[in-house]
Amino acid sequence: MNGDSSRSSAPPFPGASQGDGSPPSGESVIRHAATVVVMRPGPDGREIYMVRRSAKSPFMPSTLVFPGGRLDPEDGPADEDASWEKAARRECEEETGLALPPHGLRWFDTWLTPSAESRRRYLARFFVVELGEGEGSEAEADGVETHEGRWATACDHLAAWEAEEVDLPPPTVSVLLRLRDAERDGLAAMLDVDPHGAILPKVLLHDRSVLIVLPHDPEYPSLPGEAAPAPARAHALPLRFVRDGRRWRPC
Repeated sequence: MNGDSSRSSAPPFPGASQGDGSPPSGESVIRHAATVVVMRPGPDGREIYMVRRSAKSPFMPSTLVFPGGRLDPEDGPADEDASWEKAARRECEEETGLALPPHGLRWFDTWLTPSAESRRRYLARFFVVELGEGEGSEAEADGVETHEGRWATACDHLAAWEAEEVDLPPPTVSVLLRLRDAERDGLAAMLDVDPHGAILPKVLLHDRSVLIVLPHDPEYPSLPGEAAPAPARAHALPLRFVRDGRRWRPC
């Protein structure tokens, strides 16, 4: 994992809640969440385990996502890196039955829900872990919060999204695009980043379309909504996503 595992060196994110979970004055509560990209070697490259969220979920229903969920009080305070790792392991086991190895989790990305999503916002850390060949066969969606668990390469997950067979949230598309490139450039290059600065998109309504605008878009500073600087790792991502039919399409 990046950074020491006792106390985070992350600077405060604009609009982020404090370590005790209380929001800044006049702003909505921002919950903390941890997500795990679980990978294993496969015949066509690294396979990634993903699950479909329940259609009854209040946040991103029916979307294909990586296992993960909220930090609970028993995980520890949010200003300690170890708490996020504990939440990532716990949520992965609860949602998939996979008990992750005691070491090897690597924090590589952070996203913050746009301020336009005022009812339910998350500051989410993304971790990655690599299993050995043949491991992970016991993975299975819990049938309550998640369904239809599947192992597939980043390319295959993206192909299902392109065919509108699955719906992927923009952060998930972005991570899969990076994982696809990692098959060509090597995983080390993808992980050699500073994950502290959160990618904070903005929401734009234009010609009856909903767009998600990332912070490296030239128009981002002039758009309404809470803003944050673009982390270096964001510059390799699409500038925007538009809701097109049953999927978010880069544009």
